[in-house]
Amino acid sequence: MILCNLALEIEPLLSTECLSRTFENCIHEVMEVFLRPELGGLVVENVLENGELSDCFEGRHMNPGHSLEAMWFIMDLGKRLDRPELIMKAKDTALKMVNYGWDKEYGGLFYFMDMKGYPPQELEWDQKLWWVHIETLIAMLKGYQMTGDRGCWEWFEKIHDYTWSHFKDKEYPEWFGYLNRRGEVLLPLKGGKWKGCFHVPRGLYQCWQILESI
Repeated sequence: MILCNLALEIEPLLSTECLSRTFENCIHEVMEVFLRPELGGLVVENVLENGELSDCFEGRHMNPGHSLEAMWFIMDLGKRLDRPELIMKAKDTALKMVNYGWDKEYGGLFYFMDMKGYPPQELEWDQKLWWVHIETLIAMLKGYQMTGDRGCWEWFEKIHDYTWSHFKDKEYPEWFGYLNRRGEVLLPLKGGKWKGCFHVPRGLYQCWQILESI
């Protein structure tokens, strides 16, 4: 996931052969190994060395945020390679993942899930995190920008409303990072080992650029 985005960023430094090989390897792994048709087109985090699913905690582990972030990277690759069918597949997968990961009782996207609906191993599974939502905003906007699918726009508005009404500190201009399942602030800290000055500025910049273009 990260490698395909990195390759696009440092493209001028790579040979044509290395770039092409990297693109194809990334697309294959994300869209043919970790994307599983037998799960209705959802994306898993771990597979066995032979590519099969494993019925254990790690094998059933799902991360909607990672999957949605990966899909907008793949859309960018599809645009770079002029492969509209790849863009459509990534867009469709993003819509499946956002619908799968949405908490239909309290709103927001779950942090971790179990593909069979069993209790996840991670105790923080039901928290709502800042980066998951900002990456989803990018994915939905890119899906709408590149395909015109109104479903992406509707999800963008839904995630946008949740994000700005729950994560933003109303007193100071920054976002809280960690909410409980009900959308209440779980930790008041706005920075730490994982929450730095990356996802929010990067995400808002991306959204701004896309919205300007459409």
